[in-house]
Amino acid sequence: MNDLNPSPEFEEKVRNAMKSPDASPEFANRLRNELVRRPVKMKPKIFKPAWALAFMLALMVIVVSAPGLAAALGRVFGYIPEVGVVETTNGLRMLAEPVSATRDGITLTITNVFVYEDRVELKYEVNGIEPVYSNAPGTCGAVRPDNNFWSDADADLRLPDGTLIRRDYAGKYQFANRYAMQPVYAIQLPADVDELTFVLKCIPFTKLGEVPENWDIPFKLVTVPAGTVVGFPVIEVTPPATEEAPASISTEVVSTPKVTMTLERIVPTDSNTVLYLRFNMENADPSLISIMPRNAYVIDSMGQQIRLIGSFVWQPFEHQVGSSFEFITESRPANGSLTVVVDQVVAYYMPLYTDPPQTTAEEMTFTFDAGKNPQYGQKWGLNRTFTIAGYDFEIVSAQAVTFEELPNHQNFIDGSQGYDYGYQFIVEANPALELIAEMDIHGDEYQCWLTDVNKVETQPLIYTQLCKNGYPEGQVAVTIREMSITLTEDLKVEWKP
Repeated sequence: MNDLNPSPEFEEKVRNAMKSPDASPEFANRLRNELVRRPVKMKPKIFKPAWALAFMLALMVIVVSAPGLAAALGRVFGYIPEVGVVETTNGLRMLAEPVSATRDGITLTITNVFVYEDRVELKYEVNGIEPVYSNAPGTCGAVRPDNNFWSDADADLRLPDGTLIRRDYAGKYQFANRYAMQPVYAIQLPADVDELTFVLKCIPFTKLGEVPENWDIPFKLVTVPAGTVVGFPVIEVTPPATEEAPASISTEVVSTPKVTMTLERIVPTDSNTVLYLRFNMENADPSLISIMPRNAYVIDSMGQQIRLIGSFVWQPFEHQVGSSFEFITESRPANGSLTVVVDQVVAYYMPLYTDPPQTTAEEMTFTFDAGKNPQYGQKWGLNRTFTIAGYDFEIVSAQAVTFEELPNHQNFIDGSQGYDYGYQFIVEANPALELIAEMDIHGDEYQCWLTDVNKVETQPLIYTQLCKNGYPEGQVAVTIREMSITLTEDLKVEWKP
C-alpha cells in the first residue's frame, strides 16, 4: 500500500512557492478555485466568539488517580472544539486560561496553547471586525518587497529572554499548521519556561492602518497531569467496527479501484459528534497521493440522515497530503449506533511528485507552436494522449483566451490581478470517471499561474491557465502535474457504542 506521502522535492516546491514574492496573489486565487470545486463544505475557523472555549479548557476529567496507572497509560486523547484532538503525555503544558486584549473595540483572545516535546501549538481568535479576504496592497499579509509570504500576518512567540520564535514555515507539522490563526512553532520549549508573549504585527485579512497593530499579549502555561482528558474523551474505534475489503496479493492496477473506509475515532459532544475517517485503496497505483470524500453523512439510531461537515482548514495542497479526515455532524445524532456513509470519493494522482517519482517531467509534458504573435481566439489542435495510473485522457486542443472567458471568473473577488491572457485546454476522458487533469505552462517570463477548472457532467474538461505578461510565444511547453478521478461506490461503516 502506498503511504500517500508527497516527496521531499514536492514539499520543497510548495515551500519555495510560498516564499516567492509573487506567491500571495496566486495563493489567494488557488484558494478560491479550490473552495469553489472542493467536495466538502468547509467549517469556518476564524473570527468566532472565543468565550465558549474557556469552559472547554476547564473541562479536564481525571481518568486515573494512581501515579503508577498514569505512567502506564502513557498518553490520553481528548477533543476540544475548533482545535481537534489533544494528546496528553507526561509533561504536556497548556494555556492556564484564555487571555484577551481589547483595543479600539477589537478583542484578540488567545484561546488555546499546547506545549509538546517538539512543538508549540497556538490558537487565537478576533472579535469586533469582519475579515476582508483580500490580497490587495495595504492588506495585512499581502506581499511587500520587504517581507516574506504572510510574515506580517503571522504571530510570533517571545521567550522571557527576548528570543522571537517564528511559526513553522517549513511545513514540518503540515497536518497541524493552520497558518494564520492556528500556528505551530517548531521549538523544544525549556521545561522552566512557564510564561510567553504573543506578538502580532497586524491582524490577518484586515486593512493596514484601519485597526490596531503591534499586539503584545503575555500568557502563562500550566502542566497537565498525566492521564488527564482535556476536553471531551475520544473513543478509539476497535478494528471489528470497520469495513475492510480482503487483502489482495495482486500488484496490478485495477480498472475500478476498491476504496476502503475506516472509522478510527469518534467523539460524542454536547452539540454534535466528531468522526475521524481514513480512506485507503486496494492495489493503489504508486502515483496515488490522496483519497478525499466528496459527500458524507451519518444515519443515527432513529433513522435521521445528518450531513458531515469537513472540519479541516485549507492550506496549500492539503487535500493531497493524506487520506485521514476529521468530520463533524451538522447536528447532534440520537444516542446509540451510527452508520457512516460516503457515496463519492475523489482519488488524486501526482506521478511527478511521489517518492520516488513514477514518471519524468518529459513524459508528462507536451508542446505546441503558438507562433511569434499569438492572438486572442487562436486555436491549436493537439490530440495528445496521456496515461496516469492506468487511466487515459486526451489533450484535444488549446485556445488563446482572456480572464473574462473563464467559466468561473466571477468567483475571483479580486479580479484577474494582472493574469489576463493565457491558454484554455479541452481534455477528454471516459465520462464515468469525471477525470480532471491540471497542468502548468512553462516560461518564467510570462508568470503563468492563475487557473480555472470547469467540469460539467458528461462534458469534456475545460482547463485554463492565465499569465501576466501576455500569451506565451513560440514552442509552448505544458506539464501535467495532477490528475483526479471520482469513484461513486458507496462506502459504509457502522459504529455501536
